[in-house]
Parts: sequence; C-alpha cells; structure tokens
Amino acid sequence: MYETLTEFERALARFGDKVQYIVGLEITDKMSPEVAYQEIKNMMKELKKLRKSEKHEWETESNVNYD
Repeated sequence: MYETLTEFERALARFGDKVQYIVGLEITDKMSPEVAYQEIKNMMKELKKLRKSEKHEWETESNVNYD
C-alpha cells in the first residue's frame, strides 16, 4: 500500500505524525505553545515546498502526455 504513495503523500503522513507528537508535548507542558507553533509552522513550509515541486512535476508530465 505505501509503496504506491508519492513523496508528497508520504511527507504528509509524516507531518501528521509529527504534529500529533508536538501537540502531545505542548499539552503536557514539555514544550511551550510558541515553540510548538514555530515547529509546526516550519514543517508546514517544507511540506508546501514539496507540494509545489511535485505539482510542477505533475503539470510537466501532463503536458508531455498531451503533446
């Protein structure tokens, strides 16, 4: 099942796992809310970069298929 996932889909799954972990740390007062927010914000930036690059690849592939 997981071998058919794209790089973005795998990264999205890891992102969800990491967010759960960070939220758990914040809820138990092992991480401040500000640090938790910054961590999630930085991970989201990386995820958006990956999505953008993969989207560009999809568009390039679709243009090649129609030419």
